[in-house]
Amino acid sequence: MRITKLHIFDRCLLLGAPGIGKTEVVKQKAQEEAKKREREFIDLRDRIPEDVFEKPERYYVFYRVVAPHVFPEDLALPRAHDRFVEFIPPRVLSVLSVPGIEGVLFIDELTNVQRDDQMSMFFSLILEKEAGWMLKLSDGIKIIAAANTSEWSEIARALPKPLRNRMTVISVDPPTVDEWISYMHSRYGDQWDTVTAAYLKANEQDFIKPPADDDGFSAFPTPRSWTNVAIMVHRFRDADDEFIEEVVVGNLGREVGAKLLALMRTRINVAEVLEGLKTNPSMFSGLSVNERILVINAFASVSAEKLRDYQKFVEYMAEHDRDYLMISVMLMDRSKRAKFFGTFTKVMQKVAGDISRYLYG
Repeated sequence: MRITKLHIFDRCLLLGAPGIGKTEVVKQKAQEEAKKREREFIDLRDRIPEDVFEKPERYYVFYRVVAPHVFPEDLALPRAHDRFVEFIPPRVLSVLSVPGIEGVLFIDELTNVQRDDQMSMFFSLILEKEAGWMLKLSDGIKIIAAANTSEWSEIARALPKPLRNRMTVISVDPPTVDEWISYMHSRYGDQWDTVTAAYLKANEQDFIKPPADDDGFSAFPTPRSWTNVAIMVHRFRDADDEFIEEVVVGNLGREVGAKLLALMRTRINVAEVLEGLKTNPSMFSGLSVNERILVINAFASVSAEKLRDYQKFVEYMAEHDRDYLMISVMLMDRSKRAKFFGTFTKVMQKVAGDISRYLYG
């Protein structure tokens, strides 16, 4: 299942590659459920409302723990009495155990747990919603776990069979490149470098892939690392080439990084070419692949008011280079895309089949 198609429900285990957005999607789905339940969404890592213990029905809480970082002794602190010792849970766990509270406990990196006592703790927490002598989570708390398989993590260990048998195990695929581009537009606006998106539309096989010859230290591309590159290249756009190379290779690895750098270093007067395409669109076919990608990226950034100036170019692409036309459309944010369709209605009707293929797979 694609990560973007997920629904959240209790005792669910998400298996997939790192960096595909498991945490973000689970949190997003929790926010949506909070809205449906007409409760205030609270990430307990950010704050704990003062009245949550008195008015738990007001809140839908979310808490993420990184499984290898949590140990049995973290779940309760001893407090001595005259004749016995009482174990008091930390405040966050107390919130999760308040009757009437609803929300999600998200346990990340579960297969990377190495100690047996840790795994036993999570075994009890997931199966029975209990930990230690005193702690029992509220029935309204959904437990969702995420994990990497051995293909993606050298330290991944198998989960106990009874645990797997009590959970719904879902193999999660990464988002598509188009879904990633839409996410980048909605999350970061114009604060990211869209050349990365243009590259990926022409090289979708490089969106996520493990290193071919893994030395145990090299970076490799995932949706998360592409996000890092897109943000950092924009933020440091005035930096020298050596620094940009370190950023790109340090996130994507040498193989994919070199290909993106080659695109970024392609020398072409994009503004001049765009001006020429208004009256002589056939000059587009004489450009190299990298030059076309850069020009298409620049065309997608043209203001909505100036789109009509490119009538001949759009008609030419619809006739001769439909793939690049579709790429340019996907590089636009939603409002620009709507303006584009409105401006070139007749042209886009001719390529309706390609639009459906690109937008809906």
